[in-house]
Amino acid sequence: MPTYSVRQATEEDIPALVDFNCGIAAETEDKQLDRELVTRGVTRALQQGEEAVYFVAVTKGDEANAAIASLMLTREWSDWRDGWMAWIQSVYVDQHHRGNGIFTLLLQHATEELKKNPDVRGLRLYVENDNTRAQSVYHNNGFIDPHYKVLEKMF
Repeated sequence: MPTYSVRQATEEDIPALVDFNCGIAAETEDKQLDRELVTRGVTRALQQGEEAVYFVAVTKGDEANAAIASLMLTREWSDWRDGWMAWIQSVYVDQHHRGNGIFTLLLQHATEELKKNPDVRGLRLYVENDNTRAQSVYHNNGFIDPHYKVLEKMF
């Protein structure tokens, strides 16, 4: 079984991150995303500094250092907690590498990075109601249902 490592994403990872985001939408919501729009979004996210950070998993020993999974962190200020809540977004593991603990590795790495900042209070994510496989993985990694419902209004 291959071993994996995690690194922060760079501009060289943009094509893989776009593929992953389009894959997420297709698999979980049966949506086809506009690749040009997603490319702009990923590119801008990489330019945001602490506001949006991508981590990617790679297979150790792969000279190309090619991403096979991703996780993005964004942040939200919590006045109730006087600190930042980090949000996990854009989680994707290439189908050929699923079931090997890669999400857990990405989560551990992201958590270690977040804990370096004493103003980060916690970690959140959202998941499709019908995506029970992902929910099981998240529960197994210590996430609980806080009994909030996410609503949105698009502009």
